[in-house]
Amino acid sequence: MVREIKDAKDINFDLPDGLSFFNPHIHYYIKEALEIGGKAYLARTAEGAVSGIFTYDALEKMGAVYTRSKEVFDHFFEHLQPGFLFSEMECTHENEIYDIYSIDLQKEAIDHSFDYDISVANGKQSDELEQFMITTHPGMNRRWVKVALSNNDRCLVVRLNDEIAGLGWLSLVNGVGRLHSLFVRPQFRGMGIGEDILYARLLWLKSNRARLAFSEISRSNHSSSKVAQKGHMRVSGQIFLYLKDDPKNR
Repeated sequence: MVREIKDAKDINFDLPDGLSFFNPHIHYYIKEALEIGGKAYLARTAEGAVSGIFTYDALEKMGAVYTRSKEVFDHFFEHLQPGFLFSEMECTHENEIYDIYSIDLQKEAIDHSFDYDISVANGKQSDELEQFMITTHPGMNRRWVKVALSNNDRCLVVRLNDEIAGLGWLSLVNGVGRLHSLFVRPQFRGMGIGEDILYARLLWLKSNRARLAFSEISRSNHSSSKVAQKGHMRVSGQIFLYLKDDPKNR
């Protein structure tokens, strides 16, 4: 049984242990998807247990399905409009592998000497951040930046020559931090900015009592993988980005 989640007040269900690596963040992801104008769906077994969650943003043509059921994955993939779908399920469809890098912040010491000043952006800078993100992430949903900031995501920024040289986002939900959307402008790469932003985010999470941090990084993104490894993050799993072609293009 599948039903659409139409409002944040409907996000009051429990998730079974082991549904997804992302369990601590799933309710947060659903809320965010709805707030940026996307869709969310809930799948249950015949006995009423939650068996899968699907979120989708039509503007970005990007979705995610959280499930351990091949049947649930197939259902959402078949109903997906042409675009991309993230999932922990490994299937035969064309895909790109992303490694999940993680670090136990309760056991790992965070020690780093910073070369750059790093600031935490605030809501007054949302327009500037939005413009940066649109430039560096073409096709992104413009509403996302303001929604992320209103939901207490943090954006850590390095400025050089009075412009944003690099930034990285983080969220902290249920004691688990997610590091995402790290980007350094091409002319400032190879200078250690990405490493500084990584450590600053890890320190922020540790100081706010996060027990774990993770980041999803494409295997083709060697520079980000190297930065994560320098921060003592290790591969703890994989997710797969699937492409669903428009039949007209076949």
